[in-house]
Amino acid sequence: MRTFDKSNQLFERAMNVIPGGIPGHQSPTLLVFGQSPCFIERAEGPRFWDVDGNEYIDYMCAYGPMVIGYNEPKVEAAFRAQSQKTDTGNLPSERYVELAERLVEIIPIADWSIFGKNGSDVTSYALRVARAQTGRSKIIMAEGSYHGIGAWCISFDTGIMPGERADILTFEYNDTEGFKRLVEENKDDVAGVIITPFRHDAFHDSEMPAPGFHETIRKTCDDIGAIFIVDDVRAGFRMHMGGSLEQFGVRPDLICFSKALGNGHPISACVGRNALKDAASQVFFTGSFFTSAAPMAAALATLEEMEANDSIKIMYERGEMLKDGMLDQADTHQQEVSYTGPETLPFMTFKSEDGWERAKLFCQECYQRGVFFHPFHNWFISAAHTEEDIKKTLEVTDAAFKLVKEQMG
Repeated sequence: MRTFDKSNQLFERAMNVIPGGIPGHQSPTLLVFGQSPCFIERAEGPRFWDVDGNEYIDYMCAYGPMVIGYNEPKVEAAFRAQSQKTDTGNLPSERYVELAERLVEIIPIADWSIFGKNGSDVTSYALRVARAQTGRSKIIMAEGSYHGIGAWCISFDTGIMPGERADILTFEYNDTEGFKRLVEENKDDVAGVIITPFRHDAFHDSEMPAPGFHETIRKTCDDIGAIFIVDDVRAGFRMHMGGSLEQFGVRPDLICFSKALGNGHPISACVGRNALKDAASQVFFTGSFFTSAAPMAAALATLEEMEANDSIKIMYERGEMLKDGMLDQADTHQQEVSYTGPETLPFMTFKSEDGWERAKLFCQECYQRGVFFHPFHNWFISAAHTEEDIKKTLEVTDAAFKLVKEQMG
């Protein structure tokens, strides 16, 4: 029986000196509190070890940033080599230009790039570019969609004033008719539309775009002169190297990346079309760490390794293997589940469940057996996961399904 004594003790200490202990999406209170780890000691490849020494095959991948393996040798070597020269300084390094050139090379819509640290940095920047380009104020987004912690988009109300969301209009993801009505009512004021490649809200089954959904947004933006923005922070470089919408044959005006771009090192990017370059240059966007060279070196190495090894193909293959195995097990143990999202960013929920008790029990059993899932948030497949990792995981999930059946029917 695994224990989490040190994790729990550290969390108690954190509660004394940090508001909320571990605030936000990494809070252990969102897992199976008391029966899941709170703190990590180290990580390697597709695995991490918590502070109590428990080992896990990881399917959260640091909530997405780890895409080719924790502590990946070539990425870390590039990071260290650049760190020994310079990282954060008065001026950017040569890596700043090289990474922008690389993104322009591999992303079809990209004529330019600009860098931040977090997804929130670049999604908020993209809205400013859209407004600068159009001279309009309103932004359309899907109801409940997560685009970062900016007041304009976050679904939590504490500390947020109504005026901070006054120019944000919302519709239900995949509701093309509702989207069209919203645009018609506000078409002279709409600066842009921001959308994720697929719906991946927490506490909700993932939802792929309906046929024609992205095409409708593209055409509508063209018709009214608005800017089509894709928030690819979560899905970027797990569906297509050129941006996730390339998979659907639709090209936006701006794309926001972060997470997987640096394989865990802090960096984000917004890329865009040449027509927006002047407006983008007029938007004030800066930060003391935005030009840090070492994460850019890591990003360059990450992109190189992903292309050299066809990492997205590997992730889809591993994800398909996990999906097929888990769906077979759910059927064997008479558990009705929804397994949604792309194979590289899957999410499984138990159908007809009042609350999340089955999901929590399932994940709790997986933690005890060395596999890390999340009960409420989509999962992530990495190119570091091997077939043996998936086979081992399926041994664990089979036991977890069996336990759910025994205890909850």
